[in-house]
Amino acid sequence: MTTLGASGGAADVAAHMVMPVLVLSVSMAGTNIRYIRSAMLEILQQDYLRTARAKGIGRRLVIYKHALKNALVPIVTVIGMQIPVLFGGAVIVEQLFSWPGLGL
Repeated sequence: MTTLGASGGAADVAAHMVMPVLVLSVSMAGTNIRYIRSAMLEILQQDYLRTARAKGIGRRLVIYKHALKNALVPIVTVIGMQIPVLFGGAVIVEQLFSWPGLGL
């Protein structure tokens, strides 16, 4: 993961990790965004959030403090189920970019 003949500093390693990280993250981002959106839309319709807004709590505080905490429960579950997929994708990415790692 370093340039041949170079000292192999942190910037060099980071430059070589851009493509593999993008491949793994973009492949999972679409499904995660869909789950996050649907969970937030479901939670935002709850009565206790309408009550919090009626009490005068700011919109951002209602979303970040109350809604996001409750929406994270199904999201964390889905992300936990995606961990094996991430390992499988890492094996494929390592083979594609010829990196030594889990794929060997």
